[in-house]
Amino acid sequence: MNVINLFTVLVVVNMAWGLNFTEYVFGTNTNFMPAAFGDFNSDKLTDLFVVTEDGKTVEVLISQSEPPLMLAPGPEGGTSCTYKTLNIRNVAPGDFDGNGAMDVMIVSYNASVSPFYQVFILWGNLKEMTLNCGSEDTPLLTVSGHPLVMDYNGDMIPDLFGEDEQKNRMFWVFGPKREPPQAVPMSQGNLTNLTLPSSNAFIDLNDDLAADLWVTAKGQYEVWMKSGNDFKQTVITKLPNISVVIGQTSFADVNLDGEVEALVPVCKDASCSQSAVYIYSYGPDKWIELNVNFKDPSEKLWRYPNEALQGYRYTETITLRVGDYNLDGYPDFLVTLINPDNKPRVVLMENVKCEEACSTYPRKFAPKWNLFEDFGDTVLGTFCDFQEDGTLDVLLVRKDSDGKYQLGVYKDPTEYDAVFVKVLISTGRCYGADCQLQNIPYGTNQPGPSITYTITTATGGLQQSRATQLSQTAHYALQLPYTVFGLGRNWNFVEALKVGIPKGNNSETLSSSFTQIIPNSQLIVIPYPREHPSLWVSKLFITPSKAMLMTAGALVGTCLFVAAIIGILHRREMQQDKREKQQDAHKFHFDAM
Repeated sequence: MNVINLFTVLVVVNMAWGLNFTEYVFGTNTNFMPAAFGDFNSDKLTDLFVVTEDGKTVEVLISQSEPPLMLAPGPEGGTSCTYKTLNIRNVAPGDFDGNGAMDVMIVSYNASVSPFYQVFILWGNLKEMTLNCGSEDTPLLTVSGHPLVMDYNGDMIPDLFGEDEQKNRMFWVFGPKREPPQAVPMSQGNLTNLTLPSSNAFIDLNDDLAADLWVTAKGQYEVWMKSGNDFKQTVITKLPNISVVIGQTSFADVNLDGEVEALVPVCKDASCSQSAVYIYSYGPDKWIELNVNFKDPSEKLWRYPNEALQGYRYTETITLRVGDYNLDGYPDFLVTLINPDNKPRVVLMENVKCEEACSTYPRKFAPKWNLFEDFGDTVLGTFCDFQEDGTLDVLLVRKDSDGKYQLGVYKDPTEYDAVFVKVLISTGRCYGADCQLQNIPYGTNQPGPSITYTITTATGGLQQSRATQLSQTAHYALQLPYTVFGLGRNWNFVEALKVGIPKGNNSETLSSSFTQIIPNSQLIVIPYPREHPSLWVSKLFITPSKAMLMTAGALVGTCLFVAAIIGILHRREMQQDKREKQQDAHKFHFDAM
């Protein structure tokens, strides 16, 4: 009876531990505002960049394999920078000088001082695991909004795109030296101003594995393709006139056809009581309203945040944060909604097959209303793989009754019978003997590399999907520096996985293909040497799943069972031989007479 009780307690504790994962990840210190992800110390574990509530300090929480998984700055690692006058509104890690060490871009904004945003670069030192905080009196740039981190000239050093103080569209191009970037204006004239807040993206939209530029301007969306040493405008489109409030554009291969679609959350009225999600399908009916039910089971109507939710962080923009939660191959998204009492909650929208009233699009998003109910008034939700096992956890931010913000982590206890492949494309500038740091620069947060895969399903068909690494960085996009593709219940090898990097000034697409990738593994691609894709370095790290361990256990058990049977039969045979020898010893031999 005691054994049964102990087993029951262990199961209950394990289920509770599996749902609320916060203490295992952060310990007891959870008063942080998440800002970005990145591998700061290049140990293949994803660290978390956070900002304090007052906006004066940026810190790096270092990831480790033992709990707590995230360590705040202290003797055991991590670093921080504190300022007196800055109000940090965005953080974007990246290797802005191409030396293999992680640098950090911070964006500060104080409306009472200036209508413009200030950009600073905190240069990194990987050997000492520190940041050069620099002076807060001399910003690197002054811009009109959050800049987009992208790669303008394909040299694998991140650059910036945005508007300067005169509202001129500009690229700011960084080089291998820690000098102010070169300002390069967009060559085409008669351009409208960018929206504020913006949702620009550096993402592959024409399936050539080279990132293009998606621009959100006032009244329209623009697609710019790389042409020569600049970008050329190719597509201009507008949302339907029924849209009053428009959120940030997100991108995902929603129907798993190998094409990336644009997702836009919109409000059809000023109060957002008529919330909707539109998808840009690149077809004749370009903008399609998806089937999303904003009424919970009690018939309460939820809606996007608007001016009624002032006083809450992370709600100034309507944002859909994309990730394949259940690894079925179809990307889901997290969004913050508010109920009729103006209480916020993060809701998981699951990508499911649409079977009724879905003549325009085959997929819809079904809300999981109560998944994060126990976490309180959550204002932000994003995906992260804290244990680096390929399954996505949910990082939540809630506002307590005392007004403080706390981090929470939800881990799904469900064991999905599905597999994944995880892909990280690093920089190729600093590798081998050419790297001054003498180590592989895993933690460089490279924007723009594109990935597509093809796998044969259990029914004999082909499944494919496409994604671009770190396509968005502004307004706390909180994208991961790697891509996780859910493969569903397809345990076959991934026949082909192709990766490409942004085009250089010669507009040549550089891509490479890798075959027979084992499911439940992480592929790290280092595009070195850059001009010779056939020689690019690849590293494969296998993550054993529970199903693989069960299969291995069953195989070992079968071998042990067979060995036991062989041993028993062998012993019986030896005993029989012994009896026959004894009988021969007692026989009367006539030959001896």
